[in-house]
Amino acid sequence: MVTYGIDLGTTYSCIARLDSNGNPEVIRNNEDDSNTVASVVFFENENNVVVGQAAKENVETDGDRVVQFVKREIGKPDTRTYEFDGKTYTPVEISALILTRLKNLVEAQGGTIEDVVITVPAYFGLEERSATKQAGELAGLHVLSLINEPTAAALSYCARQFQEDRTILVYDLGGGTFDVTVLKMSMAQNDSGRDVQKIKVLATSGDDRLGGKDWDDKLYNHILRACCDDSGLQPEEVEAETRQDIRSKVEEAKRKLSKKQSAKVRIDVNGSRTEIVIKRSDFEQMTSDLVARTMNFVDATLEKVSAEAIDTVLLVGGSTYMPMIINAVEARFPGKVQQHDPDQAVAKGAAIYASMLVEEVGSTSAQGDETSGDETIHAEQLTSKFTVEDQTPRSFGPGVVDVNGAKHKYVLENFIKIGEKMPAVFTKTYYPLEDNQELVRLRAFENMSTDDKLIPCVDEEGNPQATDPAHNVKLLGELVVSLPPNTSRDTPIKVTFKVDASGVHVEAVNTKTNETFETFLRTGSDIDIEASAVHQLRISSD
Repeated sequence: MVTYGIDLGTTYSCIARLDSNGNPEVIRNNEDDSNTVASVVFFENENNVVVGQAAKENVETDGDRVVQFVKREIGKPDTRTYEFDGKTYTPVEISALILTRLKNLVEAQGGTIEDVVITVPAYFGLEERSATKQAGELAGLHVLSLINEPTAAALSYCARQFQEDRTILVYDLGGGTFDVTVLKMSMAQNDSGRDVQKIKVLATSGDDRLGGKDWDDKLYNHILRACCDDSGLQPEEVEAETRQDIRSKVEEAKRKLSKKQSAKVRIDVNGSRTEIVIKRSDFEQMTSDLVARTMNFVDATLEKVSAEAIDTVLLVGGSTYMPMIINAVEARFPGKVQQHDPDQAVAKGAAIYASMLVEEVGSTSAQGDETSGDETIHAEQLTSKFTVEDQTPRSFGPGVVDVNGAKHKYVLENFIKIGEKMPAVFTKTYYPLEDNQELVRLRAFENMSTDDKLIPCVDEEGNPQATDPAHNVKLLGELVVSLPPNTSRDTPIKVTFKVDASGVHVEAVNTKTNETFETFLRTGSDIDIEASAVHQLRISSD
């Protein structure tokens, strides 16, 4: 079975698979003569939706019918929707259109695609991850799993040149997001007692509002101001066609400045030609604050892992081609910086991981089976070679009542803390709040704290309550547990949380009846939080 890895990017997306020799290869986009697809959608009319570079060319002239940078919106609370020709699209549906375009690339070249792994930023929470998985399913794909982008990049690097007992910092600056992750490469034994190469995540940080787009915007505004200064116009007086011309030349100019000390941009403004010379030094000065922001995240990550422990720094993401980025990282880690396939490594690593997952499943049912011809992949070599240990991106736990004398206090108990080994599992026993309770509404929360207990974002009756903004507490979902008649308040209810890259699985077991209730939490958008206090669980049996 051929599996694929997908880097669903903010500005560009990429898809890869393993060739017949087990080496990762990117599926080429022959239409745009590129290895990537622009993550841009143009709704030309109700009968024609365009995805890719052709859509990007309409950003300024038909901007009200173009959607881009949707990765910054996916899974976010109160996210915007888009309406075209009487139909409303969510960020999940827009992302599904981009994934469908990648799927079509494979099919246009005679391939078939079903099983995939999709990458996400390491700091994505459950809602963003669940929404990404939904987008894949909506595109007709079977999403085997998600994998963090820096981990995927490290897996691609590890497949090329594994070096035992190396600590690697991955600096991943994409088109719209930024990740910094520290990983450890070492040898370990898998469950079968076989020595394998292990990739373990030690620390991670990032910003989903920081990426190459921010550099583009500053360069765009610089060129627009220069055009206005030369023509005597105000920015709002510049025609849409001229704005589109500027926008289309920004990326080209940025690429030139990565190789040359200056770049010329020629723009026609109201019939008059304006020539602008942009110096690399000027571009670096106008964007120095953005570089500093990325390095602040690096420094924050190094509070958990010392800089002296870093052996290698991998530059990942198309935006790391800029000399200002290379120089800033090199200055922080002299002699340790490497750059390998920065705009393809994430997709290639996801392709490797997808094959590993399929081989793990297949080995339990039909070891030794393999397809022939174009369908042959040597994933068995990968599963025997690698193991990946990632971290939980957030902390997770249930909302329960803490009985303190006659006072009831609704709290969030953090079962699984941010940064723990993933998959992570935790079980604890609770009890109904009252005798003869008919049901329990067990709520699951996500947060950014490592405290054992927090104030949740709703109280026991479902009313909003204030929380520390730094903890970023979110209600993810709830599990309704029906209790039989005459259930006493000393009835043990065993609650289990399991967190993996794709989401949170919650299970509640009435230990007196062995009745099990479970759900795989995806998003909190459809949660009915109308519940009374008697529908809760309490911490102790006293």
